[in-house]
Amino acid sequence: MQLSTFSDYALRTLMHMALAGDDLLTTRQIAEIHNAKINHLAKVTSWLVREQYVDSQRGRGGGLRLARPTDAIMVGEVLRKLERNTGLVECLNHDGGSCPLSPTCELTSALRDAQEAFFVALDDVSLASLTTKSSKMSALLKRLNAEMV
Repeated sequence: MQLSTFSDYALRTLMHMALAGDDLLTTRQIAEIHNAKINHLAKVTSWLVREQYVDSQRGRGGGLRLARPTDAIMVGEVLRKLERNTGLVECLNHDGGSCPLSPTCELTSALRDAQEAFFVALDDVSLASLTTKSSKMSALLKRLNAEMV
């Protein structure tokens, strides 16, 4: 399974915010650190706000921070929401695709089960488990933040 760029940036953004704690981060800061286009990351952060993973504070000195505790954000849940309409193969897409074998293909259900198993494997992975303050990830993001200042 391959995640969309949107999902990749959403997970990176959540991890970054988890390590920032109560500090506000801007979309621009996160985009620069991850070498992402600001417009693309703005769509990601907008989605995260809409789905209530992130709070947004507008105005001068505003920014973004997590809206939930890190142990309440599960990777499987986030990815299910983001990738629910993206199938491993065309016939698993929301519209059913155009494969002529779809009506009788036994592979379809096996692939659907495999995709669900992927999400299930991530259901117990919390943002907290990925971003402990003592982790190497924490040190890396602190270094990246400092380089951007």
